[in-house]
Amino acid sequence: MLELLEATLPELRRGLTESAARTVAYELFEKLGYGAVAVTDAHAVLAFVGAGADHHAAGEQPIRPVYEALAQERLLLAPLGIRTECDHPACPLGAAAVVPLRLSDGPAGAIVAYATAGSPLDEAAVEMLEALGTQLSAQLQLSELHSATTTALQAQMEPHFVFNALNTIAAFIRTEPERARRLVLAFADHLRSRLARPGEFVTLEEELRHVRSYLELEQARFGAQLEVTIDAAPDALAVRLPPLLVQPLVENAIKHGKTDRPLHLLVRARVRRGRLRVTVRDDGRGIAREVIERVLEAGVGEGTGLGLANVNMRLVAHYGESVQLRSFPFGTVVRLRVPIA
Repeated sequence: MLELLEATLPELRRGLTESAARTVAYELFEKLGYGAVAVTDAHAVLAFVGAGADHHAAGEQPIRPVYEALAQERLLLAPLGIRTECDHPACPLGAAAVVPLRLSDGPAGAIVAYATAGSPLDEAAVEMLEALGTQLSAQLQLSELHSATTTALQAQMEPHFVFNALNTIAAFIRTEPERARRLVLAFADHLRSRLARPGEFVTLEEELRHVRSYLELEQARFGAQLEVTIDAAPDALAVRLPPLLVQPLVENAIKHGKTDRPLHLLVRARVRRGRLRVTVRDDGRGIAREVIERVLEAGVGEGTGLGLANVNMRLVAHYGESVQLRSFPFGTVVRLRVPIA
């Protein structure tokens, strides 16, 4: 059971997607020995694994007991299972146990475990399924938290940044109209990144495109006072990750690292030992010693970088790993690691 939960956690943290449903169905079928397993949402079968897969598949309508279980929000035993609804003469499926998968505001779908002649649904199998339904529902509810957190982060747009960006664009309209046009496009791309759907992962290449849009606006403002290098290996660019993990680190480095001298910033991405490793390094003002140990805690880092706390919270929620942070009198290094799916 623990192995099954470990295998399904990364997928369910993204919600009840078709990919998550396939993983859950396969793991239940392989590890617990049910005759067949289906995973549904409230309207359709998302995945089907096991006996009967030659004529039952994703996309079909759930059996009637699924709707009853979702309405009652409890485990439901169906002695006839699918027999009254399947017209295939050799369908091997018999009784079924249906367990709802719940979000915070109600059921999102269900797990359906089918019995066959060689794999009956005994009391222990049903109890195991009910316990798993509770745990998997908790994972789905965690995915709601991830989405809500990302939405909140996306909604946060530093007012001073918006004000400075618009003033910078206005200053270039008369003197360099073509550059002003490019800055408008960069600002629009930055806004789009803030409005992206929170449940969707993006490639590092897409994330860095938004980083470059943000940097184009900041470099127009600071000129030679800001020098940035982005060094990402080709295999790193294809890795998928939650949106807005890297951009807030860059924004934080400029906002809190910039002094009256030039700021040099390096963003480096490499794949090592099955993980994407992203480093954001600056040579600006470091983080005070008395603050650095708590700067990643939500509600503590307002004065030293709210983005760091948000990124750390989402990284821990998705992968169980914290942001790595080191700071010196003249510079800060922030690293994050993302497992490659």
